[in-house]
Amino acid sequence: MVKRAFALLVATGAWLMPATGASASISPSPTWQSSAAEGTWNHDGYLFQNDMWNCPQSACGKQTMWADSVGDWGVVSTMAAGNTAVLTYPDIGKLFNDQRVSDFGMISNGFSESMPRDVQGLHAEAADDVWLNHYNIEMMIWVDNVGRSLSGGALVGSATISGQHFKVWKYGGSEFIFDLTHNEATGGTNILGSIDWLIGHGLVPAQVTLTEVEFGVEIASTGGHPMDFKVSNYWLQSDAG
Repeated sequence: MVKRAFALLVATGAWLMPATGASASISPSPTWQSSAAEGTWNHDGYLFQNDMWNCPQSACGKQTMWADSVGDWGVVSTMAAGNTAVLTYPDIGKLFNDQRVSDFGMISNGFSESMPRDVQGLHAEAADDVWLNHYNIEMMIWVDNVGRSLSGGALVGSATISGQHFKVWKYGGSEFIFDLTHNEATGGTNILGSIDWLIGHGLVPAQVTLTEVEFGVEIASTGGHPMDFKVSNYWLQSDAG
């Protein structure tokens, strides 16, 4: 996943293009769209990335991301039936250039997202992906999970942050996942509160820096059929003294 983050910084497969034959599941005239594995659009201070970071491999199919604005974007993805490992993370990201987390009084976001429901074979979750210490520490906040498992991780605690209840998992030496105990298609996350919880429990250094904040959908399988994911009303707010 670190490789995916660095690819986000160096990707050059971005382009603006008119919509031609856009399907009903894609915005009829998107400002930008890409089916390139690392197709990226730098717009309004954000990086939009198709981010097929674990492709190519046999389980990978086609994925097309489109965007009109920070608050209106989505993806149509086709990933093999039965696959359980994450293949792609179409997302929106904002760089913070390794500013000290202790400088911030707030880092939070809000979103509305549409995850396919009651469909066979979907393994995906909507989540924040927060990178710290120049991509050496990863913190995810899962907010809407369909079919994804946390097996293989170590449960390190329970957290209540801004009234939201999470189980906190650790993978390897530097990845942490805050798993919301209920699914939420519309809501928000207190990103700074989650980082502070890790600091307070001695899991990351007190002087940790903020590298990047992303929000998107991790996709492992769509049952071998194209599925439509959309994000609307996304916002990210932060302040630093």
